Amino acid sequence: MDLRYVAFDSLGVKSSCFQIYTGDQIITVDPGIASETGSFPLTVAEKIQLRNLYEERIRKACLDSDLIILTHYHYDHHIPDKSLYEGKRVFLKDPYNFINHSQKIRAQNLLESLDAEISIADGRTFKINSTEISFSRPVWHGTEGTGLGYVIMVRIEHEGETLLYTSDVDGPILKKTTESIIKSKPDILILDGPPTYILGYIMSYYNLACSILNIIRILKETETTLFILDHHIVRDYRYRDLMIEAYKKADSMGRHLYTVAELLGRKPMVLEGYLRNGPTKWKVWKRFRKSDMLNVLANAVENKLLEGSWLREARLLL
Repeated sequence: MDLRYVAFDSLGVKSSCFQIYTGDQIITVDPGIASETGSFPLTVAEKIQLRNLYEERIRKACLDSDLIILTHYHYDHHIPDKSLYEGKRVFLKDPYNFINHSQKIRAQNLLESLDAEISIADGRTFKINSTEISFSRPVWHGTEGTGLGYVIMVRIEHEGETLLYTSDVDGPILKKTTESIIKSKPDILILDGPPTYILGYIMSYYNLACSILNIIRILKETETTLFILDHHIVRDYRYRDLMIEAYKKADSMGRHLYTVAELLGRKPMVLEGYLRNGPTKWKVWKRFRKSDMLNVLANAVENKLLEGSWLREARLLL
């Protein structure tokens, strides 16, 4: 498979759009885009410039594709422009079931009078010539019960090589989602990572600890040859310090957690912007080390926010 990176957060826009050439299919996944957040250390002009650049690339990718996949209906995962999908085969998240109100409305607006070959993908497998595309059942967009709703993960297999794209699992935070990722045995894994830019008021520190533990589990229990950690996590210039234990574990195993920018020989834009423009929201912070993880997990267990198994697992994995 030939994997092409169309637009990702590490390149300076909210997106995780990529294209796969399997030999008999050209597939574009999640052709969506939004401008980075206010805490992202670029000027407004720079954000607009990058948004325009990568939206053009996404539109071209759709034009050149045989098949388009939409894992959910947030705008950084689909551009709501019917012309991008017309005449294409489109596999998409069920617009009626396991979907929150806002995404249901967006899905209905997109699909109304859309001239495309539509297939609801949730929990299904499709074989197209020598390419097999499998979709998970709906999984939570982060924590169980989140108002953000559900997404579907995508597994693409061709000639014995397997890619898994998690869409937005925010870490992953949940053990069940982690076990599904491990079970799929991906050669290439594209994982979105925890949204640490909302840490402390929407995302809790104990959920960050759970995400780190789950990433370590994936490192230990899969033989993934290319592990991409991008999207949410690289909206925060503190990300390597907050994820220090995951990076340390990967290094100790001779493994790497790559951003798309690094695979393209560049510095992640969030770090480039920080070096060039200075800090925005966070002026001082510290690394989220093993002792910090154990403390927040112990507190969460004590307050019945987590099961005790999380703390026992942390002591084994860290």
